Amino acid sequence: MKTIILAAGKSSRMFPVVDKNCLSFCGKPMIIHIIENCEASGLKDFIIITNKNNKKQIATIMQQFKKNVTIAEQKNLDQGMAGGVLAGLAYVDSDEAVFIHNAQDYFDKSAYTQLLHQNDTIDGAILSQKVTTYFPGGYIQVDTDNTIQSIIEKPGAGHEPSDLVNIVAHYFRKAGDLHHALQNVQSDNDDLYETALQKLFDTKTIKAVPYQATWQALKYPWHILDMMQAMLKKIKTTTHTNVFIDPKATIQGPVIIEDNVKIFNNATIIGPAYIGSGSIIGQNCLIRQSHIGQNCTIGFNTEVARSYLADNVSTHAAYIGDSVVLNDVNMGAFSVTTNLRLDRQPIKMNINEQFIDTQRLKLGAVIGANAQIGSGATLLPGRIIPPGSCIGPNQIFRGDNLTRRSDL
Repeated sequence: MKTIILAAGKSSRMFPVVDKNCLSFCGKPMIIHIIENCEASGLKDFIIITNKNNKKQIATIMQQFKKNVTIAEQKNLDQGMAGGVLAGLAYVDSDEAVFIHNAQDYFDKSAYTQLLHQNDTIDGAILSQKVTTYFPGGYIQVDTDNTIQSIIEKPGAGHEPSDLVNIVAHYFRKAGDLHHALQNVQSDNDDLYETALQKLFDTKTIKAVPYQATWQALKYPWHILDMMQAMLKKIKTTTHTNVFIDPKATIQGPVIIEDNVKIFNNATIIGPAYIGSGSIIGQNCLIRQSHIGQNCTIGFNTEVARSYLADNVSTHAAYIGDSVVLNDVNMGAFSVTTNLRLDRQPIKMNINEQFIDTQRLKLGAVIGANAQIGSGATLLPGRIIPPGSCIGPNQIFRGDNLTRRSDL
């Protein structure tokens, strides 16, 4: 059996994230977490499907983590998931079993066991989960014995045909069945893969495998915070080498502290939390249930609450709450990410000119790489700061007063 991992998506709904497959959590890129989960479940012979923009970076990641995989590029991204699966199937024999995995879906190892130990009489299995709120993916319709009748892709809130959603963890006993279904498939919508699957549902026995444990997908920027919490929930307290922790610092709960970290006096870290290698937690700082990447400087009097910080982020007397801060961002003194509407209503975020309800009462900013946030700047809830932006000192960023560095 071979395992196809789909990492060629455009990540258009994740702006300002450039490539969600390469986001790092607890010291490892997302795609490495996926591969290691697969390996622990007995899967091997990985085929990673990339696009032309991330192919080199993913190859470098595989080399760095010593993963022996096949890397294939999906040439036509307009074909969506169908094109990615076809690119992978070129490396799989027709009579061979195949496991298809989305590179941005994270779930417990038990899910793999449930999928791979199905009755030999069925032709395939798809992981599924019941949801209570709308999820922007495919919804599964099944009969009384969980045989799949159809998948409706992105039906829209209020139009869901069931409460069962499709998780992209798909097992097929014969790769040739899937390859044949994908040949010359046509659709006017963004559902070529699902249209091909319908051919299989009509002629083969494909079961929905119910799964209710941890599952987190990266569809929108705020899902980074959900993924962070899913990863942090599993950690145990670990302190690596050459770490300095001042006797007056306080560490509570499970916290991973990587190599060469410095934590100064009166700093408090409340777990679960992750502090990446080479980072500095300054005097009087408060870190709560957060992820701090490599070589960050969390300067004097900064509070970071339930937030994801990537690498090389620097702050001074700042407040970062329920926010995502990507690489090489500077948060000036007394800058603030506000994270709660005054009317206590759920926060909406502008995704591709459409305001999406995040279903979160608390959500700060999503700050793109290389942004500069000036002293005293205030970012209103749910705002996206594009990469390379410059928010001037004392500005209130509402989303319509962005200053480019070239304008200063």
